[in-house]
Amino acid sequence: MTLPPETAATTDAEVKEITVSTTELGTAEVTGEDRQTGRRVQRTINFDSEVLERARAAATYLAAYEPLAGVRSLADIVNPAVEEYVGELEERFNGGRPFRPVHRMPPGRPARRSS
Repeated sequence: MTLPPETAATTDAEVKEITVSTTELGTAEVTGEDRQTGRRVQRTINFDSEVLERARAAATYLAAYEPLAGVRSLADIVNPAVEEYVGELEERFNGGRPFRPVHRMPPGRPARRSS
């Protein structure tokens, strides 16, 4: 699920911030403590503006005109995509096991590591 170079934001003005509800699927796949299956939580994340606009357009269209697609909201697009990508990361970097749960992520972006 790597984004092509042309979709990468080049300035802060090109990045949109929205709040997304995410459905947590089970304690083996989620981070944090005392999680309940199916509980929705809100988190603020940044999206590349082009990707966000495409996803919003798809969600709006599919919800209105294609009920068999099973997409009623932006979360119905975001959740499966994130779940699939996290599964790929677990497979590639953690032997197919879920990463160690964390209670809270540090704020901001991590510092760049020198190569």
